[in-house]
Amino acid sequence: MTSGGPRHVLVIDHIGYHYYQDTDGRKFLPADDNRVHLVTDIRKLDQARGAELASVVGIPRGDDVLLEAAALFHQGATGRPVDRVVAISEGLLLAAARLRDKLGVPGPTEEQVLGYRDKVTMKDRLRDHGIRVPDYAPFTESAAQRLLARHGRVVAKPRRGESSAGIAFLDGPDDLRRLLAEAARSGVTPDTYEVEERIEGTLFHIDSVVSEGVPLAATAGRSIEETTSYRHLGAFRDVAVGPGDTLDRLLRFNRAVLACFPHFSGVTHHEVFLTEDEVVFCEIGGRPGGGGIIPGFHSRTGVNLDEMAVLAHLGEEIPRPAPPADHLTGYALVYAPPGRLETDLTPPATDWIIDTQLRFQVGDVMPRPTGWNQAAATVTVRGRSEAEVTSRLDQVIGILQDRLHGGSGKQG
Repeated sequence: MTSGGPRHVLVIDHIGYHYYQDTDGRKFLPADDNRVHLVTDIRKLDQARGAELASVVGIPRGDDVLLEAAALFHQGATGRPVDRVVAISEGLLLAAARLRDKLGVPGPTEEQVLGYRDKVTMKDRLRDHGIRVPDYAPFTESAAQRLLARHGRVVAKPRRGESSAGIAFLDGPDDLRRLLAEAARSGVTPDTYEVEERIEGTLFHIDSVVSEGVPLAATAGRSIEETTSYRHLGAFRDVAVGPGDTLDRLLRFNRAVLACFPHFSGVTHHEVFLTEDEVVFCEIGGRPGGGGIIPGFHSRTGVNLDEMAVLAHLGEEIPRPAPPADHLTGYALVYAPPGRLETDLTPPATDWIIDTQLRFQVGDVMPRPTGWNQAAATVTVRGRSEAEVTSRLDQVIGILQDRLHGGSGKQG
């Protein structure tokens, strides 16, 4: 809180204001200390409730011009400058940084945020610090050809993409030609992509609460399926890594990477490949991970990652979480075929299901998913071992897929 009374906080959001409180309704921006000026998705206006809200504007998601205009409206309408700008969604981190720069507000700058938002910028930084990154380049046709000749298999990714959308695997010149033709048809400019060698290894993630580049607490998880499984409507499973050599290697690598961001405090979601010989960087984000990572982290440490991200953007000290508990967690993403949902997807109540997130309710028309984060249901479980967590995820997936494909979800 500022010395002159409650601080004025600009929150830019497109996932819904209910993410700014915990499951018990405790606000991360309590009214005693904050006056919140919210810019949110117009479809999420029903979530904009609370005594701390001083003003609210709803805009269509993805309209950057309106986003800035709404933010500047808040700035003028308050009669005083806002003290902080807060955003917890990956797709809004750069917009929030630009607003801080424009308004002279403390917090992560655009230059700093690019280091964990733009896939080329982050690899440039880490390579210069001696971190093992894939062989990569900003996308051009000639760069893709060189990397294909050198490695045989490459992957093209949107430099600032989210949720594995737009990723293309290139196994030869024909794939490259198809990618360029598709980009031309869709109006996508190749310079918004990067291209890199395809690492043949298992994908892991490390999720951390960080203070000035030092992890205060971290957990790791293993992706069992490809993050592009949504394309064929296959379920995605992710299981926490238990104590042992693998976890130790991942946490050491995570500490080395975070040391390259000494200015950073908050929450990171760090993805790496583990091969037989080495740990290879994939990407890092300065925000909480998706899927069931937030409830899983909370189950093991008692800490809400969204709250830690908010505290960091407010410039407050990041508290040290408790060491992760001995039990493990994991989550499943279950994707639905397009059509009308006719059966509730809430799984049966058990003492080991710790969180369920449903994207659709009975009667909703479900579009085909176009990104990893567009699951019909996300279910987080706990267990005593990786094997038990995996078995429980398989039980949940079986139940929900039976409902979706056994007459409960009609194809469109």
